[in-house]
Amino acid sequence: MFASGTNNKTVLTVNNRLNTWFDSSLGLLGKGGNLMDFARTYWPDLSPGQIEEKLRDIQTQSVKKDRPLRKRKATKIPDYRVARTRPLGYNNEVTDFLMESGLWELADLNIREVYYYVTDQKGKRKDFCAAGWMNENGGWEVRAQNYTGCIGTKGMTFISVSGSVLAIFPEYVDYLKRRNDKHLQYASVLILNHTEFLSAALKRARHFEKVLFYFDETRNGYQSARDVFTDKLPHAEVIPL
Repeated sequence: MFASGTNNKTVLTVNNRLNTWFDSSLGLLGKGGNLMDFARTYWPDLSPGQIEEKLRDIQTQSVKKDRPLRKRKATKIPDYRVARTRPLGYNNEVTDFLMESGLWELADLNIREVYYYVTDQKGKRKDFCAAGWMNENGGWEVRAQNYTGCIGTKGMTFISVSGSVLAIFPEYVDYLKRRNDKHLQYASVLILNHTEFLSAALKRARHFEKVLFYFDETRNGYQSARDVFTDKLPHAEVIPL
């Protein structure tokens, strides 16, 4: 039973058990009836067809409101884990990749075979192997025929040689190709690994008397790097790759 009133006097009564209503404010004897009677009273200007359409809309909205929300299935981000690393030469796929890339003869002892895996939601494990090097945060920057990324925490790679001269490279591969440059004989080396570390590299470079910045402005994320470095570090020497 539902009742609505005004000035402490009940004027509208709804009986849910009998599906009827009664409004005592409508005339001397009041007025009542079923749902259609109420609809015709509430929407006096609508035709019977329009009233039925209104009622269907209300019923549809009520069903949607009462329907429990469907829980969305969470999307699981692949969690790659490093199983072990080995020196180069054990995995044919990695060896072939380095040879085809022209890096086999350039690779140093910091480049290793990185064996990593991922376990899906069903507990099935899938193993991978790639060439990679460690960054200063303990993550492994890996490169393979069909994959480029970081296993673990992203970070830069730092090779400490000098406290006064610093050479900055976008990628470890860039460093390998230029490591015999006369500029690098007595320089520490900082590998960005990711473009997002440009600002961090700038801050670190301020502590060195001489800075060599090797870069390729055609790569994504490096178009404005030359201007940024020369503006923030006037003593930096920009060397195209």
